[in-house]
Amino acid sequence: MALRGVWQLKKLLVHYCKRSGGSRGARDFVETLLPRFAKANPQIEIEAKWRPHQDPYLEAFFLNKRERTIGLRNLSAEDCLVQAKRLRNLVGRRPIKRRTREISTRKSIQGRWTPFLKIT
Repeated sequence: MALRGVWQLKKLLVHYCKRSGGSRGARDFVETLLPRFAKANPQIEIEAKWRPHQDPYLEAFFLNKRERTIGLRNLSAEDCLVQAKRLRNLVGRRPIKRRTREISTRKSIQGRWTPFLKIT
């Protein structure tokens, strides 16, 4: 995602294993879909690393020095592409936690719901 016209994802690393069964989709993603994804997104530095006997995962580095990882174990190549696009579209901020409930000051037009309400 671009924040004020600047893409926030700086670097994307794909870690996978050449032999394990859980990395099959990640291997297919690296061989077939990753070159097209890299060509379509020249603003991202994309790198694939081989890690023997380890589960595959995506590691994203953002401009605000934050990192995020997503596991790719037993995912198909298309699902790996969806996760890569999801990371590309993130800003990299921490999620904001709401500490209180939203309470409306206006009453509902339909009335208050109760479990004993009879609907005819």
